[in-house]
Amino acid sequence: MSEIVITGSTGVIGQRAVRALLAAGHGVAGVTRSARGRERLEGLGARAVEADVHDAASLRRAFDGADAVVNLLTHVPRADRMADPSAWEENDRLRSEASAAVASGAQAAGVRKLVQESIAFVYADGGDAWLDEDAPVAGGGVTSTALIAERNAREQFGGDSVVLRFGLFIGPDSGSSQAALKAARDGASIAPGPPAAYRPTIWLDDAGAAIAAAVGAPAGTYNVVDTEPLTNGEIDAALAAAVGVDALRPRPPQDGPLARSQRVSNRRLRDATGWAPAVHAAADGWTRILA
Repeated sequence: MSEIVITGSTGVIGQRAVRALLAAGHGVAGVTRSARGRERLEGLGARAVEADVHDAASLRRAFDGADAVVNLLTHVPRADRMADPSAWEENDRLRSEASAAVASGAQAAGVRKLVQESIAFVYADGGDAWLDEDAPVAGGGVTSTALIAERNAREQFGGDSVVLRFGLFIGPDSGSSQAALKAARDGASIAPGPPAAYRPTIWLDDAGAAIAAAVGAPAGTYNVVDTEPLTNGEIDAALAAAVGVDALRPRPPQDGPLARSQRVSNRRLRDATGWAPAVHAAADGWTRILA
């Protein structure tokens, strides 16, 4: 099996990736600079390596001997601050600057494969049409730097690069999931798009399993989303049922990439690796969280 080094290994998705990769038999190390991060990684059964994620030379040393690097560096703000552009500054820096350092460090260390985290919200509005990985992207707002991270992985790394475009994470330790449930209890929706717009989603544990699968995937871009996407209206109905209210009040119309209709397909990753979501996050995730 392979030796894998993960940046962003102590986050919500990073810890799941560590578990999934270890379960698949890989050797796993996580990059951290804190005693808490080291303790968390060792508690999961992984090694901890220290590096500055903005310094390619530091990362090259951390990546030495690795077969693959998985970059999951993000800093998504709390749900109550997501509308504030300044709250995304650290996330934007990680995606635009740290992703370049990771790609360059992996290249210098002779790593064979780089897996780069991205998001499914980069696609242009597709209405009711299915969107695969070749569909047009539009970026904009908080998604623009995700496209920069993708480009850095492809252009600054000479080995096989795999880009994973994740849907909205749903799970018990997802801040956006908890915010959606809190609003639903008050009878309100926080969906940024109209009720008929499709929203790509994914259960957090299934996202971790997808990362483990992606280590063995051919180079390319893959969507990591529910197999059957739901519309905002259908997701709100599932939320309402979960918390025991009749219906949710729609949110006033919003602008930006998160308000687009994105009926995203996961077929490419399923066909390439055999991975498939175990939980239909948008429909069944809410009752699982409450349970």
